[in-house]
Amino acid sequence: MISMEYIEGLILKKLDYKESSQIIYLYTTSGLTSVLVHGSRKPKSPYLNLTRIQNLVGLHVSGKDLRTLRDGDVLKDYRQTKEQLEKFTYVQHILELIYHVGTHDHDHEKLYLFLGKVFDLVDQSEDYIMYLNMVELKLLHLLGINPMFSHCVSCEKTEQLHFSVKEGGFCCKDHYPGGESKVSSACVTLMMDLYYYDLQNPKKVEQEVEVFKELRSVIDRYYEYHLNFRSKSRKMLAGLIGY
Repeated sequence: MISMEYIEGLILKKLDYKESSQIIYLYTTSGLTSVLVHGSRKPKSPYLNLTRIQNLVGLHVSGKDLRTLRDGDVLKDYRQTKEQLEKFTYVQHILELIYHVGTHDHDHEKLYLFLGKVFDLVDQSEDYIMYLNMVELKLLHLLGINPMFSHCVSCEKTEQLHFSVKEGGFCCKDHYPGGESKVSSACVTLMMDLYYYDLQNPKKVEQEVEVFKELRSVIDRYYEYHLNFRSKSRKMLAGLIGY
C-alpha cells in the first residue's frame, strides 16, 4: 500500500518537468517543499488549478525524496488579486522573496499564518501596497536583520537620529555613514508604522504616494544590501506602478 501524506501550502513557483509535468514549490508551516505533478501541462489535465501561482492548496502526496501528487484541492485562489495585473505582480514579488528565504531557519508557521491573513486583505483591498510592504518589513525580524529604531545602532543616543540602510537602523550624527542619502522623517514614520502594525488591531495608515515610493526604494536597498536579493518581478513592477 502506498503511504500518503497531506500537505497544505501556498504555491510560490513552478518549473516544467519533462514533456508534460511540473514541479511546484509550496510554502508550508514547515517551510519550503516541492511536489511533482504528472501531466499538469496537458490541456485537459485535472490538475491545472493545482499548479497556479499563489493558489493555496491541500495536496495528498506520496514519496519521500520527491513527493508526487496523488490528489488535491484548491483551498483559495485569490481570484480578485489575479484579475489585477499590478496587484498580482506585486504579490509575485513577495512570493519570490518567500521562496528565497524558504529554507532559512525561522518560524515558518508564524510567517505562513501571517501571509494567509495578509493575502486575504490584499485580495479584497484597493489599498494593498501597505500590506505587502508590511510583509517585507516584518520578515526582516524573522530573518534576524531587523532595523534598529530605538537608538543609534552604534551607541545609546536617541536624539538627532537618521535612518541608514547600510547600518540597519538609526544612526546619530557621529555614526551616520558618509555618502549615504538620508531617508525622510515621513518615510521612517511610515516604515515604523508598518513594521509595528498589528493586524489584530487594524488602524488607518495614511501617507502621500511619494512617501510610499521612497519606502519602496528603502526596502529594495535594504534587501539588496543585507540579503543580496532583488526579485525578477521587481523590474516588471516598476514598469507597472512607475517606481
